[in-house]
Amino acid sequence: MKKYIKIILSAACLFAATGCDKGFRELNVNPNNTTSLDPVFLFSNAEVLTYAALMETEPTVVQQFIDPFGGVTSAFNFNVLNQTYTVMRWNNAYPNTIKLLEHILPDLKGNASRSNLYNETRIWRAYNYMMLVDTYGDVPYSQAGQAYLNSAFLPKYDKQQDIYADLVNELTAATAALDPAKDLVKGDVFFGGDIPQWKRLGYSLLLRIGMRYSKLDPGKAKTIVQAAVTGGVMQSNADNCYLKYNNTYPNLVTQQIQQLTNTYYLAEPFITQLKSTGDPRLKYISAMYADPGKALSLAPDTASANQFGLPIGYDSGTLPTAPGFRGVSGSGFKYSQVNYSVFGKITAPQFFVTYAQTQLLLAEAAFRGYIAGTASTYYNNGVKAAMDQFTSYDATAVISSDAQNAYLNNPAIAYSDANALKLINTQYWITSFGNGAETWANFRRSGYPVLAPNTYPGRQIKGNFVRRYTYPQTEAAINADNYRAAVASMGADDLDTPVFWDK
Repeated sequence: MKKYIKIILSAACLFAATGCDKGFRELNVNPNNTTSLDPVFLFSNAEVLTYAALMETEPTVVQQFIDPFGGVTSAFNFNVLNQTYTVMRWNNAYPNTIKLLEHILPDLKGNASRSNLYNETRIWRAYNYMMLVDTYGDVPYSQAGQAYLNSAFLPKYDKQQDIYADLVNELTAATAALDPAKDLVKGDVFFGGDIPQWKRLGYSLLLRIGMRYSKLDPGKAKTIVQAAVTGGVMQSNADNCYLKYNNTYPNLVTQQIQQLTNTYYLAEPFITQLKSTGDPRLKYISAMYADPGKALSLAPDTASANQFGLPIGYDSGTLPTAPGFRGVSGSGFKYSQVNYSVFGKITAPQFFVTYAQTQLLLAEAAFRGYIAGTASTYYNNGVKAAMDQFTSYDATAVISSDAQNAYLNNPAIAYSDANALKLINTQYWITSFGNGAETWANFRRSGYPVLAPNTYPGRQIKGNFVRRYTYPQTEAAINADNYRAAVASMGADDLDTPVFWDK
């Protein structure tokens, strides 16, 4: 009897198990959970997560901005290595923007109904990789962002020359493939999916990448630049590629410098350039405050005569020994700071690629004989566009045509072939303030403006300026074989090794 009871119980259990399993999986799936995600959300997130620089990094290298106080925040003022800042672009790009962009491409490749999203992704991917190469040299590229997709947990580093060559191909193909008759990418935060504007962005980026070759390979530079101009670059400030912010979603760069205003100042070479030439942008960029620590609650003094940049090569302790030391003011020093009512607002936009920059690059291209056109016309257009751009910071930041023309007629500013490269690239330095990645890159490429090296004692660089950032220490520890191969290929992993186009 017991034997039959066991058989019956076993059968009952088996029946119960199989019976209860019916619909069990469906029952335990949350119907509100997302099982798939439209790639446009990844794309818009990648746009928002892209950043050009913090103020304490590249803008300090090119002597526009200074934190004279000790600690991790002032490494570049002292020409010393601090991984807190050298790894920021790497740590922002690979786990965020690069990962997102790389995940979109295989999903959309060959999908004719989403071809514009696919190609806009390729263009923005090229922008991000260009910044990585310009910052570090050899970087993961062909295997980057592939950990989830292809289990490439330890990606190899591609040669920077090879990456640039592929970026030229990617920009050329992706921009040409954009089609206004196809999908509209409404989630695009730059242009709302406007295809003509994306085409002009793509070709303007191609122009920028072409000009990086100007010293390394003028022939290649000319070929790439001509292709970009033929395709059609930005035509006005309406084509500017930038992020807009508001009080709910603030600009994290300006928000960061607002937290300790008494520690941040504009550098003497930058202020001297603006002040000595009567630059009408000065009052929107720079201000003096009675107490730097209370700058956000005080009215800015924007009078040109009262602006003085903090000297290069000093820290907060040695600054009183600087010639012409201006003294202490409240919790800070009597030197110019960012104008927190305009340029330094938390709603200030972050520009990536602009019409003004594009016109200045065209001016240099025309001067070098790469393209037809008059260098002086491109130059004047670029300067005027850069001034008009300030209304994006604040609607009241208007610079009149008379003020613009008076500035351009200043003998120190007026275009001349004899000083073309100096004039054009000094304006590029001013125009790109706030986009430290591009300011630093063009400074290395062009050699302008001519700046005196910061010889602060204890500097860790052998040359005059920082030429690249070092790789994260985690790469040497975790991705050791690929890290060592990159160093063997490129040169020492230090602040002195130049990237391939930096001649």
